Amino acid sequence: MKVQEIFDLAIKVGIENDPRGTKEVANYLKSVRKDYSELPEKKKKEFDKEKLTNPYSDSKFQAGDKNKAVKRVMVGIDIGTGGVLLAKELERQGKKIDLIIAHHPVGKALADLHEVMDLQTSVYAKGGVPENIAEGILREGIESVARRIAPVNHYESPMTAELLGISMINIHTPADNAVWKFVSDYIEKKNLKRVGELVDILKEIPEYKKATELGAGPVIFSGSEKSRLGKVLVSGMTGGTDGKAHEKLYERMAHYGIGTEVAMHVGDEDRDEAIKHYINIVIAGHIASDSLGLNIIMDELEKKGIEIIPCSGYIRYSRVKK
Repeated sequence: MKVQEIFDLAIKVGIENDPRGTKEVANYLKSVRKDYSELPEKKKKEFDKEKLTNPYSDSKFQAGDKNKAVKRVMVGIDIGTGGVLLAKELERQGKKIDLIIAHHPVGKALADLHEVMDLQTSVYAKGGVPENIAEGILREGIESVARRIAPVNHYESPMTAELLGISMINIHTPADNAVWKFVSDYIEKKNLKRVGELVDILKEIPEYKKATELGAGPVIFSGSEKSRLGKVLVSGMTGGTDGKAHEKLYERMAHYGIGTEVAMHVGDEDRDEAIKHYINIVIAGHIASDSLGLNIIMDELEKKGIEIIPCSGYIRYSRVKK
């Protein structure tokens, strides 16, 4: 496979697992193309044309040659300059890395991270929170994230990769969509009554089992093992990142019958609000969840004979039948 084909495959997996559904994603891309066509020529020159076909602004080609053939990839949760230098060191040791795949955004993908956060509206809507309410509350968080990211040095690691002649991409929301769908379907198939049962079944998933051994497995942030689950919503898995307005959602979640939230991570303000409104929170684990989402995509690469070298906290577990 070539670099571009790998990236396109990741986007395809993301769309297939998107909480909005494939039809809604297609409608979103259609609206982006329409908006672009109506821009004045000056604005068209500034527009990132990749957004016409890629619905995930936080996942992009970062450096190198898009047409390069790939036999071995190095995959990590966070790839900074040190990670890029690690790829070069592996090459010196005889393990040539054809492509670096980062999960968390860098470069323009980080600068545009806030643009995918509206996807969370669809997640909360699936739990029963009206779209207009979720959208209104999330808007404040989206604006906060955009301001918080603005001064960051976005291009440090992509520039390092470019200087060293190493191809690099990042895959964020497509992997997060995959873990959101996997965990949602997994929980739905179980007949669970108590929060402790939910934690136990999550630990049966290999990535979460390994994370538990490493001290970063699923834990209860709000509620107790004997707390009744009620309606479970996997809401903190995809959609870019958490905004500071998220804690305002808990009152609405309680009002619309959500009893337990499953998330990668939440802040103290979220926990305080959840406790106030009697909502249980189960934290599946950030890096383990990211790893699970990446694994769903990496399995597709493994099927095509590509070797995968994990680094930077990535827990590799293959579901490819040998």
